[in-house]
Amino acid sequence: MTDPLSKLKALKLYGMASAWGELMAETRRQPLTGEAMLLRLLEAEQADRQARCLSYQMKAARFPHHRDLTSLDWAESPLSAERVPRTVCTKHAYTSF
Repeated sequence: MTDPLSKLKALKLYGMASAWGELMAETRRQPLTGEAMLLRLLEAEQADRQARCLSYQMKAARFPHHRDLTSLDWAESPLSAERVPRTVCTKHAYTSF
């Protein structure tokens, strides 16, 4: 376990691990300082953690599937079709905003 990529994964630094290959390819073309490399890896890790956090929160929120009123099965709904104004169910209501 001497290569940096496996060490990053072992430390659960998945953002840095995913940016490692691209960063190494870039440093072959144009050398970067150690500080610049570290900054790029930290930025990649921070972006990855924010994306994973948002993904987890969206799954934990358990938002219902998007449904529009035109395809709603009124027999399964606690609402009655008569109580919902017809203007809400028309295409005009969706395009007028």
